[in-house]
Amino acid sequence: MRELSLHSMLALVIAVSALLYSCKDFTDVHFESNSGEADFSTLAAAGNSLTAGFQSNALFETAQRYSYPALVAGQVESVHDFEQPLISNPGIGGRLQLDGAIPPMDPANMPAPAEGAGTPINADLGRPYNNLGIPGALSADFLGQDLPGASYDARRQNNPFFDIVLGDSGNTTQAEQLAQLQPTFILFWHGNNDVLSYVTSGGTQDYIPPETFSQLYQACMQALVQTEADAAIFNIPDVTSIPFVFFLRARLQQQEALTFDQNTQTYQLVTPPGNFPVFIETAGGTRMMRQNDFLLLSASDYVAGVQSGEIPPPISPDNPVPNQLVLDGPAPSLPSGSSELAKVRGAVQQYNNIIASAAENNGYALVDIHSRFNEIIEQGGIETSGDTLRPVPGELFSFDGVHPGNRGSGVIANQAIEAINNTFNANLPAIDLATIPRGIPVAN
Repeated sequence: MRELSLHSMLALVIAVSALLYSCKDFTDVHFESNSGEADFSTLAAAGNSLTAGFQSNALFETAQRYSYPALVAGQVESVHDFEQPLISNPGIGGRLQLDGAIPPMDPANMPAPAEGAGTPINADLGRPYNNLGIPGALSADFLGQDLPGASYDARRQNNPFFDIVLGDSGNTTQAEQLAQLQPTFILFWHGNNDVLSYVTSGGTQDYIPPETFSQLYQACMQALVQTEADAAIFNIPDVTSIPFVFFLRARLQQQEALTFDQNTQTYQLVTPPGNFPVFIETAGGTRMMRQNDFLLLSASDYVAGVQSGEIPPPISPDNPVPNQLVLDGPAPSLPSGSSELAKVRGAVQQYNNIIASAAENNGYALVDIHSRFNEIIEQGGIETSGDTLRPVPGELFSFDGVHPGNRGSGVIANQAIEAINNTFNANLPAIDLATIPRGIPVAN
């Protein structure tokens, strides 16, 4: 994942300033459960960072313990030995954390990368982990398949999490280790990373074409079928439902640094001399920023530079916001479907059609994260115990703006539980999100 510098992350202070850090361990809570027609005696999970419990740009123990697979496992009475490749704090990846007590009362107390790194805690397990989620993994990595210009071996060598999760022998895949576990029930969530790099790079990196994804996903399903386990498979959220895409623009509007002109249907930069149209660079040329264009969270440094006067303001075609910092949307001057947002939404829709067909054809539960995240965005958050948890960094999401925080993982786990109950006539209890610690990373 991209490491975010935080000069302009002042916005996050507002989002987290009222948060209190709780130390309660949710794993201490015990629930009775009814498995229905499903057998959870050996529960396993495969996927990427969302499955691994990756948060705030790192993989670390106090977040991993609230990964959605671990939370689901905690609701099943028969599961007592759910192992994950735990990493000591502050983890591996450059964890974004606050320096000092919560709530942060000083603008100097911004989320910043932790110094040092954690180490594996239970690397000597002697068997495959139940949670085989690998941060950065593509759907092709489940079976170790090569992609044009990117072999599986090269992808594995360039990503340290493969060896952490699969071991350092270099000759196994998620699918092989899953088969070794002989699972009776599988949680499977691949596909997010097949489009994520396109989104976070402002459309400057390619996504996996839907026709290729279809071939890869069908091969994954064949491997799952061979285990003879039941499964719940997850679809892909809308790209605009993650704070990495929508948060910075919304916060600048709340700070009245950016405004939308209804007459011209363009965004305007608010300056002492007046308001001026914002220009953005796109693959199709430079143009004014419109309602469906998003400043990515990776533009935080750029915005800070503009506000400090170190970078010329993007108020002329000669100084647009760089292409990689914007996910551009449809505009009247563009052919339908040619914008970055239209392209990636079209890909996600095709991915989700493929996933839905796989669930139906194999009798698996379909966990509709796409619809659930859209509902949360539309409602402005989730009410729990009189508290509204908003879909922003520091609340339902972690500081990196891509990965859910502890309670966001609880939302995902509850959606999985609902789908499992409906598909397999089970009666697994839902999780009370208020019992999950917020898990704001703080320097120790």
